[in-house]
Amino acid sequence: MDFYQGADTEVLDAMEALLALLSRAGVTLVEGDVAGMSALNAQVGFPVALYELTVDLPAYLAHNRYKLSLAQIAEKIASPDVAGIVGSQLGDQAMPRAAYEAALKARVHLQAVYAEHFSSHRLDALVFPTTVLPARPIGQDETVELNGVQVPTFPTYIRNTDPGSNAGIPGISIPMGLTKAGLPLGLELDGPVSSDRR
Repeated sequence: MDFYQGADTEVLDAMEALLALLSRAGVTLVEGDVAGMSALNAQVGFPVALYELTVDLPAYLAHNRYKLSLAQIAEKIASPDVAGIVGSQLGDQAMPRAAYEAALKARVHLQAVYAEHFSSHRLDALVFPTTVLPARPIGQDETVELNGVQVPTFPTYIRNTDPGSNAGIPGISIPMGLTKAGLPLGLELDGPVSSDRR
């Protein structure tokens, strides 16, 4: 997966400046893509997140004696794209257990791809833009413009952080500057499994 492909020019310019700064500070930069990650991540992400949403959130609510259901929470979600995703899990379209179990198997392979990439390149972290585009105005909930093309908002914004999250590796997003319009840009650092403290 190429975390930079198709990114907004302001994001790319900020990353280029930041990478130059890191290099001058003595950081050894190694360019490379994590091979096979995109396909594996697609097999893991939504099946795990959606199935666990329908199992874990109701269990959490019951355990803490909240008198709320998943349906009641879904009704209050303001973002139409997220409301649609959560709402789809309330009926017959809910993620089946078999798909969840298949996704957990794919997750093992995703974790192995990450581990191999960190090990073979002797990396301390992956460095990439947290999102491929800066924040956009409220109201661009279902689609957002990226390089002159309307793209789905939710998957576009989570594209770069989704794989590491699905693999369960540590990651942190830190500020790296502002766009010309004064909007924040983020730098993501993802590390090998169990490297959280480092």
